[in-house]
Amino acid sequence: MAARWLDRLLIVLFLFTSFMSLVYAPLFVFGCGWDGLTLGPDGPCGATAIGRAWLGYVQVEPIYRDAPVWLRLVNELDMFFFSWFYVLSVIVFLGKRQDRAWYRGLATFMAGMMSYAIGFYLIWELRTYRDTGAQIVPVVIFNGMWLVIFGLLMLRVHVLRPRAG
Repeated sequence: MAARWLDRLLIVLFLFTSFMSLVYAPLFVFGCGWDGLTLGPDGPCGATAIGRAWLGYVQVEPIYRDAPVWLRLVNELDMFFFSWFYVLSVIVFLGKRQDRAWYRGLATFMAGMMSYAIGFYLIWELRTYRDTGAQIVPVVIFNGMWLVIFGLLMLRVHVLRPRAG
């Protein structure tokens, strides 16, 4: 019963992450872009809803106004490296194949990669938020959501999976 409820939740969460990495992030990166954030509302980011959303996020996390290369890469990894996994996970869960060994192994690898990337980023934020002016609570809540998603995935594929009898 818990596994079925969690399966449904993970489908919704992976649909959300798919949207974020396949629609939201590309519209930002290829629309207003990182350099557009430095120009503020008068630049290309002010012309689109996605750009304005990112300009709003800059108010919460000012480092994005002139994001260092490593931070840009962490964000772009989600778009280029994790997006296919999010879509695959939706397909796997809809097809009820989440208990297959190949998916469990892949999911564990991807969860490790995401946990490392987000963990690194959040530790950096916690150590520097006073210097950068970041509003640490919303930053941790929004970005920590990816740790929760992958933690739930690990719970599902390792703890709540059917056992051979």
